[in-house]
Amino acid sequence: MKLNRIVPVLALLLIFSSNEARGDDPIEYQLAVIDAGDFVPRDHITVKRFRSLLKQLDATFVENKQQIGDMTVTAQRLLREEGIDVKLLNIMEGLNRLFSKPLENQKYAEYSAAYITLREKGYSHGEAIDSLKAILESMGIY
Repeated sequence: MKLNRIVPVLALLLIFSSNEARGDDPIEYQLAVIDAGDFVPRDHITVKRFRSLLKQLDATFVENKQQIGDMTVTAQRLLREEGIDVKLLNIMEGLNRLFSKPLENQKYAEYSAAYITLREKGYSHGEAIDSLKAILESMGIY
């Protein structure tokens, strides 16, 4: 009799546990699940967008895809602790727009830290990205 009640519960647990990102899932899928805060189909458009962004950011910055993903999640967490809600996609897309041409030895860590600082000072997402671009332009880097 108890088995009849336990089997459906176990089945649901298996279904829900398979819908979460695991450490062995591709980083783009993990980021999509974190950003959504819920289940995301593995072929969802955000998974594809994260894959594309990671490829572009990996080519621009010295850090690898995993490091870029980890730093972006950390940036989001730090901003949320300050009451600032921002999507991982927005952070990555913003930092991806900083350069109009490829440059060597750029550090994602430095730009994400500057982004966090500007957001904590009250800048909107767009204002923070525009300010970073303006700084790069003034240095002749943009």
